[in-house]
Formats: sequence, structure tokens, C-alpha cells
Amino acid sequence: MKNPSTLRRHPLFGQLSVGIVVGALALATLPSPADASDGHEENAGIFTTQIPAEGSNIAAGRAVIVVDRPIEEVLPIVLDYANYVRFMPNFTRSKVLAQRGSKAMVYMEVSVAKGMYTLYGQLKLDERAQDGESRLVEGQLIDGNINAFNASFRLTPVNDGAATEIDFNIYVDPDLPLPSSVFSRENERAAGRTVRALRQRVVGSPGDAA
Repeated sequence: MKNPSTLRRHPLFGQLSVGIVVGALALATLPSPADASDGHEENAGIFTTQIPAEGSNIAAGRAVIVVDRPIEEVLPIVLDYANYVRFMPNFTRSKVLAQRGSKAMVYMEVSVAKGMYTLYGQLKLDERAQDGESRLVEGQLIDGNINAFNASFRLTPVNDGAATEIDFNIYVDPDLPLPSSVFSRENERAAGRTVRALRQRVVGSPGDAA
């Protein structure tokens, strides 16, 4: 994960009130109050935690899940940036501004706090191979109305390629006058909601047996 201290708010946005990107992934994919209706069954198999972020009192959120689909079915969905709005939690807009292969500049908007705030921004997204058979898709904030944002999906084939481990990390600093523990908790919750939404998207894709 990138050092959040290097992803500071652009000065042109210094006078704007609450808001950002995503996600946000963020994507976020982005921090918002947890839905009280989230059931235990929906969260089954999802591991979440907080990860200390260098140079910040706000922790990043991490979520890990295994989906019963090969990486060849999961990766295209993660790379389908324009359609994040169709399944990512709280996304209200995702527009590809420019793209070459898996590299893209994407504008995203996310509604948080039950619609009280809109987070927006421009993200740089890219995908690359990792050691072994893993693939990494990263998003970094270029411009937006928050202090910092970065997120990443690490996809790894498991069970002889029949399934995929999704390891998602997200860090958002929305520059709001609240305790850092609040945002750390929301980063963790956002990570969990994101992998849950991705699992539902993958399993529900056309052509699946499910």
C-alpha cells in the first residue's frame, strides 16, 4: 500500500466541503456507516482487519475472501472500472476519462452517511502481475475533495485454480473533524462491504452455474 502521506489534497480543493472519489474501489468503495441490516450469512467467509498506515493516525481497512470462481472470471470484473457503479457499495457514478489497456483515469462519486455527503475524485487505476500467479489492481487519488485515498485488489488463484482469493485494502482520509478511530473503523467496514459486493457480482455474472 502506498504511503498515505504522499496522497494529499490538491490545493484547488482546499475550500470544498466534505466529499471525494473512490473509493474508493475504491475504491471504495469507500467508507460509510455500516448497514445495520448486514446479516451474518452475507459476511460468512469474510475476514476483515485494520492495518496501521505509515504517517497517519487513521488505519487502512483490509478484507479477504475466497470466491469459487477462477481468476479469469474475477479479474475482468475488477478491471471493468466503468461498471463499478452497478455493484460497488454506495457508488453513484464511475466514468472512464481515459484508458489504455488496464491503465485508466476514472472519475467516481460515492454517497456516504446515508446520502448526506458525496465523495468524489479522479483516480489513476492500473493492473499488473505479481510474484507467482497473483494479479494486483491499484487505485490512487489524483484530484478530489478528501485528504488521501488509495486502494488495491490482490487476486490469487487457489484450490488448483478453481477459486480466487481476493485481498482488498483501502485507505481513506476524508479530512473531517472526527476521531481517527471513526475513519479506521469505517475503512475496515468499507473493505468488507467491497469484497462482499464483488463476490455477489462474480457469482451472479451471466453464464455462471449459480
